[in-house]
Order: sequence, then C-alpha cells, then structure tokens
Amino acid sequence: MKFVLATRGSPLALWQAHETRRLLLARHPDWDVVLLPVQSAGDKDSKTELARFGLTGIFTAEVDHAVVSEKAHAGVHSLKDMTTSLHERLTLAACLARGPAEDVLLTTDRRCLADLPAGARVATGSVRRVAMIRRLRPDLELVGIRGNVETRLRKLADGEAEALVMARAGLERLGLTDHISEVFDVERSVPAVGQGIVGITCRVEDSDTIAALTGIAHAASFAAARAERALLHALHGGCNAPVGGHATCSGVELALHARVLALDGRECVEDRITGHMDHASQLGETLARRLNERGAKRLIDAARES
Repeated sequence: MKFVLATRGSPLALWQAHETRRLLLARHPDWDVVLLPVQSAGDKDSKTELARFGLTGIFTAEVDHAVVSEKAHAGVHSLKDMTTSLHERLTLAACLARGPAEDVLLTTDRRCLADLPAGARVATGSVRRVAMIRRLRPDLELVGIRGNVETRLRKLADGEAEALVMARAGLERLGLTDHISEVFDVERSVPAVGQGIVGITCRVEDSDTIAALTGIAHAASFAAARAERALLHALHGGCNAPVGGHATCSGVELALHARVLALDGRECVEDRITGHMDHASQLGETLARRLNERGAKRLIDAARES
C-alpha cells in the first residue's frame, strides 16, 4: 500500500515527517510510505511579522490542502503552528511523543538572559516570547525575526541581534543544541500551546488512515494537545496572542497550566487545573473560562490592537 504524508520542506518539518514515516513502517513494514513536500505561505513570505498574518494557518494551509484534495493521506505538522479550528474535512488524528517543550536562549558568547547588557537586542518571531522577555527584562530591545531554524541561527551569527529565543525541541531534533545558552523552565516561560508536539491530520471520513495513525499515537501527548488546543480555542488566541499553555500527564491525571500576558509583560493572568486525561478538552475550556473571568480576554484584545 502506498501511503502519502504531506509536509513542509524545511529541515525540521522533514525530520517530523521522517519520524512519522518510521513509526508507520514499524507497524506496517510492507507499506510504501512516501513524503509529499509542499511550500507554505509562511515559507514563501519570510519577512512579514507572523502576528500580521492573523489566524490563517500560514504554515499549515498548503499541507492541509494536499490532504483535503486527496493528494496525501495525512499531513504532518508542528502542532504549535496549527490553527485551533481545522478544515471541516480534517481531524487531528494523532500526536507523536512530545519532545522538550521549553523555550531556550541562544547567544554567540554563551551569556544567559540575566547577563545581557541593557539595550541588548533579543530576536523572536513570537508575541508570547516578546511579552515573556519584557516581563523578565524590560530593559532589553525586542526585534522580530523570521525563517527556519538554520536561517535564524545564521542571522544571530551575522549580528542582527545579541540573543535569540527559540523552541528547544527543534534544536534538539536537528542536532543543534550546542547553540543553546540557557533553557527557560516551563514555570518561568510557559510554552506555546503544542510546543514540542508533532500533530498529524487526515480526512474525517478516512477511517483506514485514522486507524493507522491511532496506532502510532502517543496517548499522553495527544491528551496534552487536546487540552492545550481547547484552552487556546476558548481564549480565541493564536499566533498574535501572548498566551502560554502547557499540559502534562501523570498516569491518567492531566495537569494544565496557562498564562496570559500583557504585551509589555507588566500584567499577567494565570491559573492551573487538573483532571482525568479523558476530559482533556473540557479541562482546557474550563481553564480558559476562568482566565477570561480574571481579564485574559482584555489582555489578548489589547495585544491584537497594538
């Protein structure tokens, strides 16, 4: 059987797709699992600030289109890039085991955040990370950056900034951890929803593909993904919202921690919830409701208007 996986063509996206292929072949060694690389709108436009795109799935739409148009059986994504509302013909069918979820700091001289001089430029493409850094070090200058992992590292080396904040998972998967100067604990910097998780989508009516993907799904990561995505969806957040959400599972118990920040980092609303992992989505929705009651919506709306 030929089984097609749609993916972006960046090195990290291809790592994710090859890992999905490996897991599928371990269960179905007689299958011919092939990759279908596509170029996303976010890859084509590497200059526009991510927040200016809105909630359009700039890194996922073309992969999803390949699945919806039946050119591919499934699409492989970085979960944090996925919109919380999928195309009506698509479902999130599986998640692979989560990698490290933390944010990390990279500098050319191995300095940590506390050691950077006032006015040092810190590069990130994430509104959440901007708010987080401003909360920790309001004396630093935040600058935008775009491009894949290797491109961002090159820009750092070329002196476009004194420091760079990225996701630890991508660096580990590409064997680039030597560049990391500091790892931010998830309590200090609550990660983006889905950070470190590979999500796999397929058509809702394709029961055979759903069954195949279910066979390689990691239960705890899938539950964490559902909780975090339900949280973000209920908050009406996205790439242009300073929202962090991180779920962990211990046995059947799921714990979800969320933080919403003002864009300048001065104001913060956060809360936690625990419950059975089978109720992951409901836990995310409940926590979002509690956060909104304490002002989260106002902070998110203000960030979008800035």
